[in-house]
Amino acid sequence: MIRERAVKAISEILNSAGYEAGEGNEQIDLSAYTDDDCIVVLCSDDKDRINNFNNKIFRIELESGKTECKKIIFTMNPNVHADNCIIWSYQELAKYSGQAVVAYVLDEKLALKLQTDVKKTGYTPYSSGSEKSDEYAPELPLLPSRISDEKARRIAGIKGTLKKLYIPHYLYECRSSGEKRYKSYIIDFNAEVFGLVNAVSGKKALIEDEELNFSVVEEKRIPESAEIIQPHVNKKEITEGIKQDFVEELTKSVRVSTTEGDTIYYEDKEVKPDEETVSTEIMLVYLPVIQIRGDKVVEINAFTGEFLEEPMDDGVELF
Repeated sequence: MIRERAVKAISEILNSAGYEAGEGNEQIDLSAYTDDDCIVVLCSDDKDRINNFNNKIFRIELESGKTECKKIIFTMNPNVHADNCIIWSYQELAKYSGQAVVAYVLDEKLALKLQTDVKKTGYTPYSSGSEKSDEYAPELPLLPSRISDEKARRIAGIKGTLKKLYIPHYLYECRSSGEKRYKSYIIDFNAEVFGLVNAVSGKKALIEDEELNFSVVEEKRIPESAEIIQPHVNKKEITEGIKQDFVEELTKSVRVSTTEGDTIYYEDKEVKPDEETVSTEIMLVYLPVIQIRGDKVVEINAFTGEFLEEPMDDGVELF
């Protein structure tokens, strides 16, 4: 273990969760606190140092009064036992670091809740074998899941293990207003459209649903066992592409005739809406997907109940 790197990584996790992380001392490697909570951290594989840390009580004077600090031990030593501490290994570090990245992308605070055990004077250790809790997962803006697990199995038509995926998409609304006159033609540009763009591939999702709009988005905590797929296409690129496509869809081609003597001339003219009459709103949302692994892998869009157009099983970076 490179202790300094572990301290830095844990500091970033706690900062993402709303704690103010500070330097440690001879007894601890890191301290972090909010107005009403405190955490002290030790990064070590040394049993004697861990035992000493486990047996100590750390208190701090906060705005809410004197508070006993929770204790986290980060260790790569599988033989460590510390009944009064929360134990993190590399699995927890990877998990919370990934969730902190998601929280950063969404400009949200990481929902990191460290459970206490009321039956003891200390805290319940959390290791890779502990029962997982959804309290550790961040809240995400989700499209509603309309398909149950059992219905997904029936749609897939196969037996196998089930897993939840959350795939990032950009939900957008484009609006245009007004009209233009070109000679004898009046072109109406009043229009509104909602759609989804896959934030991994950059492709538009072929979803036609009357309820697809910003009001259906739900802020929900995802299951701890689910996998969150990381966006690969940035918002600015998507916004520019969506607006350009929308303007092209609204562009009309009109043909007008002009008579000169015995000759009739035809002129084709493209008429576009003015840029100031077109607006675009966009937000990052997550599409719930139910993946079933049997003799093959089938992925069901839990929002529409359809088979996923772009399977996420291969070549995608997951947290």
